[in-house]
Amino acid sequence: MSTVAPGRPKTARPSHPLTNGAFLALWGVQTVTQTAQNVISFALLVLAQQVTGSSAAVAFIVLSFSLPAVLFGTLSGVLVDRWDKRQVMVWSNAIRGAAVITYVFVDEPSEMVWVYAASFLYATSAQVFAPAQGAVIPKLIGQSQLIAANSLYNMTNMAAQFLGFTVVGWVMVRTFGLRDVFLIVFVLNIAATGVLRLIPIPPMKAVPDEGNTFERMWSELLEGWGYIAARRQMLITIFHLAIANAVFMMIGTIGPAFVSQIIKIRAEDLGVLLAPAGVCALLGAVAVQRFAHLDNRHPMIHAGVVGVGVAILGLSLLQPAVLAFGDVLGITVSLTVLTALAVVLSMTFGFSAAFIAIPGQTVLQENSTDAVRGRVLATYFMVSNGASFFPVIIAGSAADRLGILETIGLMGACILAIGLISQWNYWRNPESWKPRATMLAE
Repeated sequence: MSTVAPGRPKTARPSHPLTNGAFLALWGVQTVTQTAQNVISFALLVLAQQVTGSSAAVAFIVLSFSLPAVLFGTLSGVLVDRWDKRQVMVWSNAIRGAAVITYVFVDEPSEMVWVYAASFLYATSAQVFAPAQGAVIPKLIGQSQLIAANSLYNMTNMAAQFLGFTVVGWVMVRTFGLRDVFLIVFVLNIAATGVLRLIPIPPMKAVPDEGNTFERMWSELLEGWGYIAARRQMLITIFHLAIANAVFMMIGTIGPAFVSQIIKIRAEDLGVLLAPAGVCALLGAVAVQRFAHLDNRHPMIHAGVVGVGVAILGLSLLQPAVLAFGDVLGITVSLTVLTALAVVLSMTFGFSAAFIAIPGQTVLQENSTDAVRGRVLATYFMVSNGASFFPVIIAGSAADRLGILETIGLMGACILAIGLISQWNYWRNPESWKPRATMLAE
């Protein structure tokens, strides 16, 4: 016979996190704000191309959104632990809403500096939202629901990133126009701020500042870097993951110029290429599961790098090859055919990218212990974002100086060479690439 302790009434927890009203509201805020953030990323690429016509200006947009992750990514968790979580999320949304309003008034190239500053502020405020939300979730639901809640949280992040940037952003810009999109996102952020103030979040005790937080954090970061440096396959995997991230950002940088100059559609129709890539990336994530039984993930990663290289190189050769084919046959190949072939290559890019990202992160998890796994992943994110800066700047400048196709071709050739060399090294000594099974041994 069970008894209930005095003062603690027996309550039945919801069977699924989404039946919990507080969690449902928080998940709704996450869905709206994450999707809105990726819509803004897409809209700003179009704005920069329309206002300046320069790929270098588009590159600065990408960097404005990426730099805060490098500068503040490792500090955000420490700071959030010392602040009230509800206030962190409320102010993060309010600041992002204020930053979006700035974009509405930009019409001239000389005003783009305000776009860069507002984007930096937007991305900086977003850095603290995710750790604050992650800390709140266990307080809203029971432990038995935590796995389901975290799965939903991660799937929402992935869907918002792929679909928000590649599909929703494109559809909204085409339907409403840039200015109205900015106003819609502003309203959504303010509405999310109001919802956050109403969610019944239990009080959470902040961690006191002991005076040596940053010294201790720096010491732990050095320990994590040393752990990675001592493991060759982790270093190479982070290198491959950083390449994938850099390529995605470079495509975002020169993509608007490619669609407007090469396949002759409007810059805001960049989604014609990005949407199929995003959908195929999700399909690739499903396909990767068919190879989950393999002990070694590296051949999958190398195949993904080769596939990305082939797709990028193919985009650079597409227009000259189609024109040459038309000359041989004595016909004029329509832009519709050129666009369709570009979409096929874009789909190849998205599908291949999944074979880099998912096995790559799995390698990092499998080869690290519980004590350092968080630092290993944090190092990966920091290196991945930091390593993208110079390629993005170079890609934007090279596209303006050398030409779009030449820049894309050089990029594709380098990536293809890296993939082939990596697989050749694997064939030479496959034993050195075997996982240490650290995770399974714990």
